[in-house]
Amino acid sequence: MGASNKNPDKEYRYFLFILILLGVVLVLAVYLFFSSGDYVVLFNVGRIVKSSWWFVLPIPIWIVYDRVWGEYRSIITYRGREYIYLEVIPPNDIEKSTKSMESVFTSMHTWSKPNFFENYCGWRVGQEKYSFEIIGDGENGVRFIIKVSPIAKDLIESAIYAQYPEAEIRVIEDYTKTFPKDIPNKNWDLWGTGLVPLKEDCVPLRSYRDFKDDITGEVIDPLASLIEVMSKLSKNEAIWVQIIISPQNEPDWVIPANKKIREIMEKFIEESGGDLESGFSVNMLPPGEQDVIKAIKNSLARVAFESTIRFVYFGKKGEGFNKATGVGGTMGAIKQFNDNNLNSLLPDKRTKTFANYHFQLTRLKYRQRKIFNDFKSIDRAGVSYNLTAEELATLYHFPSMNVKSGALNRVEAKKSGAPTNLPFEENE
Repeated sequence: MGASNKNPDKEYRYFLFILILLGVVLVLAVYLFFSSGDYVVLFNVGRIVKSSWWFVLPIPIWIVYDRVWGEYRSIITYRGREYIYLEVIPPNDIEKSTKSMESVFTSMHTWSKPNFFENYCGWRVGQEKYSFEIIGDGENGVRFIIKVSPIAKDLIESAIYAQYPEAEIRVIEDYTKTFPKDIPNKNWDLWGTGLVPLKEDCVPLRSYRDFKDDITGEVIDPLASLIEVMSKLSKNEAIWVQIIISPQNEPDWVIPANKKIREIMEKFIEESGGDLESGFSVNMLPPGEQDVIKAIKNSLARVAFESTIRFVYFGKKGEGFNKATGVGGTMGAIKQFNDNNLNSLLPDKRTKTFANYHFQLTRLKYRQRKIFNDFKSIDRAGVSYNLTAEELATLYHFPSMNVKSGALNRVEAKKSGAPTNLPFEENE
């Protein structure tokens, strides 16, 4: 997509002109209506409302109640829930493929449907929520953090140890407390955004299976670029990447996926003048659309999670804060997961830290504070969408031994069990 040549200030003036024009037309219409003395229509509307309010009014009341009550239950439940921070230190010589991390996510998919009373009495507002985070700063290097509730700690540990037995998992203190809680302020600046898919979420992102050198066949780690960007940070900078996930019920995303496949085929048939029922084959589609359908069908064979992705970059003003490195480098690393034929991750305008026109500084500061606090509280502010275990493993996994960054914390020594022939002394 090329750069836009639009002039925001000129468009804003056009917008104000149209708004004023519509206001003048509305005032003129109201004046003509009342000056005509024809109030019959108002009496008729009054009679209809008076005779039908008892069955029309409950519908909007219920809709408002359901949404407000749902938000209230969610806020009360998650604010009162305790979370712990698990730091995963990967081994120094990971030889396994990213498929292992896909197995970790799959084993975490413990979905169960809440019943009516659990929903509307506040006993259970939804599925368990996990936050997978990649944290980089000049002081502590690059770390892999998982924020979970205490009851899910054993599930996470068993899932990771099953695939990475030599990894270390330890409970740590809240790392966000080492930074000022009121960022941005007079000393610290911040840029952040949520990430949203360009197309429907049933169309997958680029998979780790696609990161392979065509000549040597060597697997390329898609996280290497992000880790390299984080390794260049000074002690006064930090980049936090967060992926919030909750298990998703299969029918909730399988149906839209099948609908998308049918739409692609029907569009091609309509343009080519064929018939869907008379011997149509996917091989008749153009190569790009064949790739989309194959990728969607591949996703249907995997479990999915309701997901929210965001990242923030912050640092001290004049002492390291550099958007070209922190923002440009992070977005460049994220673009690796984009595919023009499939799907792409883009900044969400509703959460991105920018503001135009009126009260720019005030609104900008509000957005910066909000995304920073949303990150710390793992709030789903913004857009949620479905990602499969394969997509999540591509976005979040422990780097292979080919990633040599010195900023990456790793387990240096191998762990192994005691020898079977180890002598021991029996107590008499």
